[in-house]
Amino acid sequence: MSRNRAAGMRLFAVLAAILLVITGCASIPRNSPVQSIAPEGTLDENNVVFNGTGPVKDATPTEIVEGFIEAGIDAQNDYKVAREFLNPKASGIWKGTVRTLVYDARPSVISGAEPNTFTIQMEVISEVDAAGILTEMPPHTTRAVDVSLVQVDGQWRISKLPDGIMMEKNQFSHVFAPQTLYFYDVGYQYAVPDVRWFLTRTGVAASMVEALLAGPAPYLENAVVSAFPEGSALVRSSVPIESQRATVDLTSATFIDSTELSRQQMEQQLELTLSGLGGVSSVLMSDEQSEIKLSAADPAFVAAEVNPAVPDTQIGIKDNALYFLKGQSPSLVGGINDIAGYQPRLPAMSPLGNRFAFLDSTRSKLVAIDEEGSSSVVATGTDLVRPSMDAFGWTWTVDNSASTRILAVPEDIAVNGKVRPITASEFTKAKISSLRVSRDGTRALIVSIKNGESSVSISGILRDSDGAPRGFAPPKQIYPSVPVTQAVWNSDVSIIVSTTSATEKVEAQEISLTGTTVTYLPLLGLLDLSAGPGDRRQVYAETKEKIHTRVGSSWHIMDVMVRDLSYPG
Repeated sequence: MSRNRAAGMRLFAVLAAILLVITGCASIPRNSPVQSIAPEGTLDENNVVFNGTGPVKDATPTEIVEGFIEAGIDAQNDYKVAREFLNPKASGIWKGTVRTLVYDARPSVISGAEPNTFTIQMEVISEVDAAGILTEMPPHTTRAVDVSLVQVDGQWRISKLPDGIMMEKNQFSHVFAPQTLYFYDVGYQYAVPDVRWFLTRTGVAASMVEALLAGPAPYLENAVVSAFPEGSALVRSSVPIESQRATVDLTSATFIDSTELSRQQMEQQLELTLSGLGGVSSVLMSDEQSEIKLSAADPAFVAAEVNPAVPDTQIGIKDNALYFLKGQSPSLVGGINDIAGYQPRLPAMSPLGNRFAFLDSTRSKLVAIDEEGSSSVVATGTDLVRPSMDAFGWTWTVDNSASTRILAVPEDIAVNGKVRPITASEFTKAKISSLRVSRDGTRALIVSIKNGESSVSISGILRDSDGAPRGFAPPKQIYPSVPVTQAVWNSDVSIIVSTTSATEKVEAQEISLTGTTVTYLPLLGLLDLSAGPGDRRQVYAETKEKIHTRVGSSWHIMDVMVRDLSYPG
């Protein structure tokens, strides 16, 4: 074997090994097997770099358009290869990072009505903007992209096109990766995740910090807060990392009105965000190259909780009374007055486990139990949904009467007043079948049904400075591949959804905002789900006769029979 051939074989083996590693990466939403071979890739400073191919001589207009689409996978040198398919004017103004359309099947390139014009038609499953915000599209969403071509020195080139690139879904999972930015709840007690998607290349730390300084995604806007004031910016688009320390050089405007407390909160927010890169363990902030030196922690500084766990004790119903359930050991909730007359259903427990709420058998009354054990009807309506109790002391339900109303009841009625209707225009003509507030109190997970179709969404909860709710941010839509009437939080970035049926097999599905989806084995007669954030928190499912726990990929029957189980929250 010649030396050149042996070297070529070794290179082929290295690239094959790289591609095998790459294909183990997580995919974007709608978890699916790889359908095509990834383009050739190499490793550059621990990043995967894909090498696109420029236009061939005398390529037809259709081949130029198709080549431009395929070149979108190569982001090196600001999409240098993709720009080779454009004429000089278009190449100078086109911006590749503005938008990424992720498609499911190979796009069609169709001749337009005007000479030398074409339309790229594709089925789009998601779109990523310049800030890394991924918007998932409803199934079978189509998009048309119009382009024009001219001849340059006898060769066809694209002369007019919108900003952005197009990428097949499996390519996308190789080129982009989810990264989590962190903001705060209004009390700065919890770190609230905001999952974004960025190119896996050198400079991702700077992209993350710039996105963090620009503020949260729309569905979290005004529901979370940042320690950085509006107008904060990097001095230059660079965050160097050396010996696992990231240096973040910010403009002086960032610190004009800052305090020792706010600077500590800034540093913590950066550390929480950049630690997701793996190679960052600390952050050094500087004011236009002058190091910000922090003194001892301000007495008001709180180390924010990430993915705060719920207690592992659930609340449920047995013999018309409230029962705790921990593991397989049920115990009667003591110290409360007799509630049997309500024939209680669908209970909830506060995060601290010191207050409770439930519905009566007709689902027309919401009953609250205070810390002294006294019960009272705090809201009424039609077809109320299971209550959810948040970290700020509010109890939530939905009145599905002629005009759907989301209701919130304060812990202290004397201070905050009685039941408060919360404006949610998106649901005025829909029936809401499930509403759960996240453990950090910043987001509502809502399942609604309109015109016979179910919808799953997450909306930031807008609150006053004292935590009182006053509205919702625009919802982020989630598109499960199974029927849905109920949803529960599984972590701060994942949910579990399912429908219910007393007679049919039901598939529950676990969906992460970081892009993975797991569909559980079907369970005959599934009526209810229970899950909660925290290490080793079991997932429970209820049928008419049994309670089941999920172990691995299977459902196991429990010996106890406490109904309507729910983790705190």
